[in-house]
Amino acid sequence: MMKRYFFLIIIVISLFISECLIPGKIIAGNYADYAVRADFIPKKAVPGDIITLRLSFEIPAGFKLPDNPEIKGLKDFDILNKNNRANGIEIDMFVDSMENINLPGLEIYVYDQDGKQKTLKSNPAVLAVEPLIKVKPAENLLRPIKELISTEYGIKRILLLVLAAVLIIIVIIAIYFIFKYHQRRKSDLKVPAQAPYLKALNRIDELVAQGIPDGREGKAFCFILSEILREYMGAIRNFNALEMTTHEIAGLVKDKNDIQLLNLLKRIDLVKFADAFMSKTAFEEQVSLSLEYINRTKPKEV
Repeated sequence: MMKRYFFLIIIVISLFISECLIPGKIIAGNYADYAVRADFIPKKAVPGDIITLRLSFEIPAGFKLPDNPEIKGLKDFDILNKNNRANGIEIDMFVDSMENINLPGLEIYVYDQDGKQKTLKSNPAVLAVEPLIKVKPAENLLRPIKELISTEYGIKRILLLVLAAVLIIIVIIAIYFIFKYHQRRKSDLKVPAQAPYLKALNRIDELVAQGIPDGREGKAFCFILSEILREYMGAIRNFNALEMTTHEIAGLVKDKNDIQLLNLLKRIDLVKFADAFMSKTAFEEQVSLSLEYINRTKPKEV
């Protein structure tokens, strides 16, 4: 029994020595599982510093490190310079973070004479980043607002400033409404819209002044005359005759004068759409009938 316990004690002591006292383990620390040892020099920095990342390793026999070695894992870091050393690589980096920099495990690629690639992996490392301004805990407490906001002007002056701002806003609103009022007055003073019958008569006079056509040259004349009559009928009967066909208008009108005008519009449509022949005398008759319709349907007091 005693021999068994003695044997267990010897095993425990051997393990302790292998973990803590063997020189190779003391040097490697937690890096024994990695072919590359990554260390920040110095271990601490402040934002804006330039630090060195040292990658220590031995190149395997028969392999070579390129002049500009490919290192995977440095994409998110601000690299300033990269130098190959006899026992590794030194990389100058810019500290652009307010928080600790966590370096992931890197991968370094070396190649033999035949171009065969071998990957060397490094341990993760952390660079402690200290703030530029250090605040003592006792000074980082909330202070009364009166110490943060100047009371030099006093409450009276603040009230005066507020009152001045309110007055400026009131003046701006008043100027806006005065401007709108004058705009409305100007629009009210404008000449009222021309009465439908006057507009129709004037347009017919302008059309006739251009000359009454003869024969098949009257298509444009008929289009304009039809538009004048449809616009006038729509204005006095309250429907959009310009956007309606003659057949659609016929379904709405009941007045005798309107029915007579429909017969005129149908004859004009034959010239507009069917190239029907109409003599100059017939055109003059259409104009006369149009004027009679307008004069019969205009307001009585005119």
